[in-house]
Amino acid sequence: MALEVGMKNTVTINVTDAMCADVLDSQLPQLDLPHVFSTPSMINLMEITSADLMNRNAPEGKRSVGMAVDVKHVAATPAGGKVTCESEVAETDGRKVLFNVTAYDENGKIGFGTHRRAYVNK
Repeated sequence: MALEVGMKNTVTINVTDAMCADVLDSQLPQLDLPHVFSTPSMINLMEITSADLMNRNAPEGKRSVGMAVDVKHVAATPAGGKVTCESEVAETDGRKVLFNVTAYDENGKIGFGTHRRAYVNK
């Protein structure tokens, strides 16, 4: 089935300690950051939610890759919280797809923006 504008996918996760801002790559300078859901983890959830929808509707022999993200992270979610991401197809040209992405926790919206993906050969 081909992707169409308006198609949606939702993924819900529990925020683990490993997804928090104070858990940094050991190769990077260490900073004193809060123990809350990190922006990179939120972006990863937005990409996974979008990729899942694309890949389930991929043409034979194709998978998707991320091309761009333009998001804002507007509220903190502590470890142990639940985050839900909704990804909706905003436009498609067959090979490239633009998604509107929004993330929520128990208190409301925590992030929003757009994510673009493209089909490539497996």
